[in-house]
Amino acid sequence: MADPSLDPTAYEFVRPARMRQVLEETPIVFLPVGCVEYHGPHLPLGVDMLTADNLCHRTAAVTGGVVLPPLWLASGVLPLPHGIVVDVTVLRSVVRPVLRQLAEGGFKAIVVFSGHGALDHLHVLREETDRLMDEFPDVNALTTVWNELNAGMEGDIHDHGAKVETSYLMEFHPHTVDLTTLEDDPEAEHVGVYAANPRFTASREWGEIMSEHAVGRLARIIEGFSDGERADSWVMLRQLVERLQAGDLEIVEDSGRIRDGSVSFELYNPHPQSKYITAVSWLAVDGHQVDLSGATLANPSVGEGHTDVPVERLGPLTGFYIRRDQRMVITLPQARIGSGDHEVEARFVLADVLEIGAQGSLRA
Repeated sequence: MADPSLDPTAYEFVRPARMRQVLEETPIVFLPVGCVEYHGPHLPLGVDMLTADNLCHRTAAVTGGVVLPPLWLASGVLPLPHGIVVDVTVLRSVVRPVLRQLAEGGFKAIVVFSGHGALDHLHVLREETDRLMDEFPDVNALTTVWNELNAGMEGDIHDHGAKVETSYLMEFHPHTVDLTTLEDDPEAEHVGVYAANPRFTASREWGEIMSEHAVGRLARIIEGFSDGERADSWVMLRQLVERLQAGDLEIVEDSGRIRDGSVSFELYNPHPQSKYITAVSWLAVDGHQVDLSGATLANPSVGEGHTDVPVERLGPLTGFYIRRDQRMVITLPQARIGSGDHEVEARFVLADVLEIGAQGSLRA
C-alpha cells in the first residue's frame, strides 16, 4: 500500500512552505465528506468516506490544490447496524466554521465533495457553500456528490451497497471488498444492498470508468472558475433527480383501510431508484381535494425508520424515502370516504426540484 505521506495533495502532510505555494498557484481545497454506514456484509462501513476521499485526491492531482482529511459526520444515515448519524444542525455547525476558515486562509475554490447521497445531508452542505459565497464574493464554493458528476453517463451510476458502490471500492481499496460474504444467487437480497446482488454485477473496471468520468467533469468545473464561472451547487442536483427519481408511484388497489374516521392506503415504487419526497402538493379522492391536515407517511420496510411522518413537516431537510420495490403508507384523517371503490390522484415533490404523481383505483 502506498505511503499516504508521499501524496502532495494530502493537507495533513503539507508543510507551510508547500501550502504557501498552493495558495499562490492553485488555491483549491477539497473537503471530502462521508459517513460510517452499513452497506451490506461485503463492504466496509466507511464506503462513502473512502469514495469521496479518493475522488478528491484524483481530482486534485489534475487541478492542483490540497485535500483535507475526510469528515465522517453525516445526517441521513440509514438506521442499520453500526451506522452513526448526527442531526442536520450538528452537521451545519461543523461545516460552517470549517468553510469560513478555509476562505479566510486564502483558498479561492472550495469543493465539498460528498460520498454520502442522503438529500437532507446534501441540502445542508449546498446551503453552506452558497452562504460562504455570499460572505466571500471572491470565493467559489461548490457542493457535489459522485452520482451527480456521472448523471450524464450511460449505465448504472447510483445505488447503495450494490454494483456502483462496490465497484468504486474494488477500484480504490480492493482488499476491503469480500464478495464471498454475499449469496451465490443473482436474485438474492441483502440488508443494506439496494439493487441487484453485486457479486454478479460489480467490477473494478466499472469503478475505474465511473471514477475517470467523475474526476474529468469535476476538473472541468473547477477550471471554469478561472474563466469567471460561478459555482452552482444545484444545477447537477436537478439533473440527477430528473434521471434517477422520475416516474410516478403506483396506488396499491386493495390496500385501502378505514379506521376511526381515517383512511389509509399504500403506494408502491416500481422504479429502480429511491424517491425522496419533500412535499405532498395535493391529493384528491373521486375528484375532490383532500385536506392534508394531520396526514402522515410511513415506510414499514426493514431498515427504514420512517413511521408516521407528518406531511406538514416534510421539507428538503426532513424528506421521506421510498426506495425501490418498497411501499409507502399514507394516512388521511380528513378524507371522510366510505367503503367501496374510489379514484385517487396525488402529486409529490421530490428533493424540492421535481414533481411526480400517482393515479389509480383504490378499494377501501
